[in-house]
Amino acid sequence: MPTIKDIAKAADVSIATVSIVLNGKGKERKISHDTQQRILEIAHNLNYVPNQSAKKLRVAQSDSYSVAFYWATDFRINYLARITLGLQREIMRQNNPVHLTVVPYKVDELHKQLETEQNKFFNGIIIANMSDKDMDYLNRTTFTCPVVLFNRISDKYGCVTMDNYQIGRNVGQHFLEKSLFHTGVLTHDTSFPIMRMWMNGFLDVFAEAGHPISDDNIILCDTSSASAVTVCEELYRTGRMPQALFCESDVLAHGVLFACHKLGIAIPQDLEVFTIGITMPEINDFSIPSLSRVDIPMGQIGEACMRLITDLIEQKTTVPATIYIDGRKIIGQSSPEA
Repeated sequence: MPTIKDIAKAADVSIATVSIVLNGKGKERKISHDTQQRILEIAHNLNYVPNQSAKKLRVAQSDSYSVAFYWATDFRINYLARITLGLQREIMRQNNPVHLTVVPYKVDELHKQLETEQNKFFNGIIIANMSDKDMDYLNRTTFTCPVVLFNRISDKYGCVTMDNYQIGRNVGQHFLEKSLFHTGVLTHDTSFPIMRMWMNGFLDVFAEAGHPISDDNIILCDTSSASAVTVCEELYRTGRMPQALFCESDVLAHGVLFACHKLGIAIPQDLEVFTIGITMPEINDFSIPSLSRVDIPMGQIGEACMRLITDLIEQKTTVPATIYIDGRKIIGQSSPEA
């Protein structure tokens, strides 16, 4: 079993310096960032378990443990219920009690929360909704407890994810099979990595088929249904309404349904709508018309994240694994099969 002395020797620093860093006080004691990272990486490579973490681990093996779930405070907070249900289902299956803490953070500012003292008291951390900036931070940082990423890919951490690029391609293929070549995309924000993958897959399918979608038909909305209503009204007013719309979230799709009802546009006769299902399935199943979509299995991903983080905490697995979960294509009334 490696000790603090082993880490100090490998890092060419004093035992006191190692102790300060492993106890999360490196910044406070003005130890350089590079030295902190070197110590943490050596500790990680040696599979060193700090005393505090070891105590928590012994408690975990005999009693209970604590897991943090980091979730962004933007519009995606609306989807938290589905994931929490999955986390709870897996917690109920565990032999030992799991104390789950939901920790909010601002996109691009994940580091501010992960560098707080509270993280010393978690046995494991699950993180969702990271931006590219947040991922850069994670990829250059080493933590003393296991970390699992929700719907992201990393060589450094455990991941539960989807083939998000292929999801976009599948939506594009659905429209092409129906010869719906005049198609538009309603997107929230191209800075969201997962939504960017969906859109890229969708656009690539059309380009490969010889029907590239023009930039004019890639329309940026904000994160509300009201924004989609405004966009649809403008498309209708200017005579630019396409044959079909790919909405990158069901929040936008519901805005489209409302606008079409208001404008007298028949779905799917005048306009077909396909979306990504992120909210509770019942909301999309019982909309009028019901929404065709690729449903993101938030609960199933949550279950797999919790299962993986507990396996890492209990050292049933030591290699960060990447687990892929498939989405489910659901055909509703807004865009029937060909």
